Amino acid sequence: MGPYIKSYKGVRQGDPLSPILFNFVACGLSRMISKAQSNNLFYGLIDLIIDRGVAVILQYADDTIICLKHSIEGASNLKLLLCMNELMVGLKINFLKSEIMTINDDGKWAAINARILNCQVGSFPY
Repeated sequence: MGPYIKSYKGVRQGDPLSPILFNFVACGLSRMISKAQSNNLFYGLIDLIIDRGVAVILQYADDTIICLKHSIEGASNLKLLLCMNELMVGLKINFLKSEIMTINDDGKWAAINARILNCQVGSFPY
């Protein structure tokens, strides 16, 4: 037994453990979003039919899509949740490369949410 060894670099690119570790992190983010939704920090889609709505989080490789109901408070809580996730796992989210896209919106919500999340406004089809 010896002192605790601090890791500064993480795993190397191409390491067979890398995808498994990333899946653990992605699962953690998904659970954080579900827990925040159950605590009414933001609402998912179709909340008129399903209590608190369905928070949709789709993840493929290192891309993530989160679908939520329009809300300034919800966008602020999501930004806080994503920043806390960054601090816990050490993976940085590049908000400048991220986009927000809205459906059935005249552009008002997109601009407000983009300012809160510090990202660009995207458009369909992307």
